[in-house]
Amino acid sequence: MGLNMTPQEVKVFLAEQKVCRMATVDKSGMPHVIPMWYVILDGDIYVETTGTTKKVRNVKLTKKASLVIDDGDSLHDFRGVMIQGNMEVINDKALFKKFREAYAQRYFGSDEHPGYRFLTSIPNRVLLKFTPERFYSWDYRKLEF
Repeated sequence: MGLNMTPQEVKVFLAEQKVCRMATVDKSGMPHVIPMWYVILDGDIYVETTGTTKKVRNVKLTKKASLVIDDGDSLHDFRGVMIQGNMEVINDKALFKKFREAYAQRYFGSDEHPGYRFLTSIPNRVLLKFTPERFYSWDYRKLEF
């Protein structure tokens, strides 16, 4: 039996998890990796951040990004997904609103939560859309030890 997750297992796993590690590359080729909260809408992954961050500058420079979402505390339950693809800044107000509604529910339970209100009040927020090109997955729970 292989370690790979099926497409359905990947879909469920990504919906269950809450943090991804987003990697971009700067103009010197140096990787920049940062943990991010994410929301999946229509098969694409979205994150919100401040428009002046290094990750946004890197996205504007190359559009290439990679995400890793993983889980597990020991070899027996370690699993994860690495996704490579393209990322872009989205300037669609209706989509940003749809993202924020899903974001509020996923991470705070309501758009009335003080944490949600704080994060969404930070100036110069932008929405980044990650479009997957390649998936790699592993699920060590499938191994027989």
